[in-house]
Amino acid sequence: MPSPSFLEDDVLKSLSHSRDPYHKRGMSRGTARRILIGTAVAVGLLAIAAGIVFLPIKFPSIVGSYADITAAHEWTLATGSSGQLIANTSNYRTGVSDGYRVTSFDGGSSVFFTLRPSLRPGQRIAAGDTIGVVTSTEMQEHLVSLNGQLAAAERSLAANAAGAKSEVIAAAEQRLESAKGRRDDYKPTVERTQSLFDDHLIPQAEFDRVQTAAHALDDAVAINEADLATARSGAKPEELALAETHIETLKNEIAAANAQAAGYTIRSPIDGILSSNATGSTLVRISASSPYVALIPVRWSDYARVSATPEAPLTIAGFSRPIRGRIVALEHEVSTRASQKVVMATALLDDPPLDLLPGSVARCRIECRSMTALEYVQFILHAIATSVEGTSN
Repeated sequence: MPSPSFLEDDVLKSLSHSRDPYHKRGMSRGTARRILIGTAVAVGLLAIAAGIVFLPIKFPSIVGSYADITAAHEWTLATGSSGQLIANTSNYRTGVSDGYRVTSFDGGSSVFFTLRPSLRPGQRIAAGDTIGVVTSTEMQEHLVSLNGQLAAAERSLAANAAGAKSEVIAAAEQRLESAKGRRDDYKPTVERTQSLFDDHLIPQAEFDRVQTAAHALDDAVAINEADLATARSGAKPEELALAETHIETLKNEIAAANAQAAGYTIRSPIDGILSSNATGSTLVRISASSPYVALIPVRWSDYARVSATPEAPLTIAGFSRPIRGRIVALEHEVSTRASQKVVMATALLDDPPLDLLPGSVARCRIECRSMTALEYVQFILHAIATSVEGTSN
């Protein structure tokens, strides 16, 4: 029979086993301790994370991209499909055109555009500087004809109002004979020029010049014939009043023609630099030297942050010094660049350095409104979801 001491030990062991709940589950005391410690640590971490999320802690919000540098304003002069001149001013700061002007010419006239000889690519142009001159034979002939008619009308009025009929008639006859003589002397030149032009030995411009001179001589003969007829016939008071009205009408027509001819002198509407990449239908391109703007593609996932920051500050690196600026416009249309959905933003640059030139491309940083911890966590989760979605697509 077992001794009392052995029985006591067995009973104590049995009691201790029955009181230990971990032995019923087949779990050791060390394992249970590790589980309790892990649970406490997890709860503590969750509590710390919750505290961080809801504490007033701010996280910086930076959007990285690249900036395409261009002039804020650009003026171009181009030719249209029908030979007209089209001047257009583009405003890249607002993203729309500041307007354009079209100048058309008569289909039967010869038109020449001559660029100012002193202009060179890279030259600085001031607003109002002459860029070139457009010459139209049709306009020249029209002005010559109007001035001839005006001169004839004024002489006729003076002759009719003078009263010295015999002297006026003699002078008119002498002027008519002189005009006829000049016309007859010029006829061989006209005939020779016509022959050379038919044989393609002289340019169109030289032929047009001779024809214009011949027309002017014919007009002079017609004017002097009219003067002589008026001097011989005399005029009544009402006829004199009608002649004065006709003279005033001719003066108004000449003023309008001169204004139209002045429009054929092309002047720059902006200060800028003459570009050397005028090609195709573009005759002249001038880019404003200040200010500059940056065109920036913003990822669609970053659009909300940039749009929520009024005039978000911008920093561009890679030049002699960092360039500062601010976002002044943000499109409301999504486009695709390099297989990414982006929204284009426009930034106005402050005091750019001398080594910043239009056409430059450089990395940039947009400083958006700071985020709370909760917003930062939501942003991270949204970025992960957007990345996964883009990968699956």
